[in-house]
Amino acid sequence: MRVLKMIAAAGVVGLLAQGAMADDAVGEINVGKDKIEISGNGYVRTFPCEGRHVIIAGTQHNITLTGTCASLEMNGAENKVALTLAPKAVMVVAGIQQTVIWRSTGEPQQRISGVGHKIQRS
Repeated sequence: MRVLKMIAAAGVVGLLAQGAMADDAVGEINVGKDKIEISGNGYVRTFPCEGRHVIIAGTQHNITLTGTCASLEMNGAENKVALTLAPKAVMVVAGIQQTVIWRSTGEPQQRISGVGHKIQRS
């Protein structure tokens, strides 16, 4: 997996050009060939999913994923994510007051636990 600082080397210069490192977020972002992992607090970012699995942990992230994602696993509190899921994807959402706005040409498996979530198909 490559850490965000190395994303420019992977050809995703647009994130850095848009001030992706300029927020007050803390934690770690790892973007690998098969997986995007975000942990900590307060990241506001957009990533090309390109068939990757997405794991979001922590609080108050606001993440937009372009393209199609293989799956979503989100745990924590008050995170927001917008994404397109593969038709047979698995969506796992746990914690408190998570928001997921999703699209898919199929019906993903949903495993939802916790309280106060907003899970909405767009």
